[in-house]
Amino acid sequence: MGFKVIENINKTDNIYAKVVYHNNLILMIDLKSMEYTVYDTEYKDQVITVRADEGIFYVPGLVTTDMEELYEADDFARLNNIVGIKLEVKDQKISVLYQESPRDFCQLQPPTNSHLRPIVCLPNELVIDIYTNMNNDEFIPDSVLE
Repeated sequence: MGFKVIENINKTDNIYAKVVYHNNLILMIDLKSMEYTVYDTEYKDQVITVRADEGIFYVPGLVTTDMEELYEADDFARLNNIVGIKLEVKDQKISVLYQESPRDFCQLQPPTNSHLRPIVCLPNELVIDIYTNMNNDEFIPDSVLE
């Protein structure tokens, strides 16, 4: 309860999701405006943002390689042979819509917009952390692709 109070005190009215894969920051998304930044890493070509206006992002995942289940539900992913984790931004929250892991735990985590509830997908080496205390000028760091 006390941590939630501290989080609320430090809020800047901005909500950003930082997506980290293999200990590399690969993507940051403004959960309010849907603006995003893809970072210039070795994984940049695996970050698919074509559907960002719908709130859909595809990012790499270490063990997410069998895409049959996603392809049945997502024509775009099937037609473009996308391999990875499907994220959704909706109502200023982010969630994992598709991934492979034991017991699909990271897919079962509820949508989040709180730093106190990150999405952690250890088998895929993916972490999504939320920042509510950043200013707009901190959104774009040094090494950016888009």
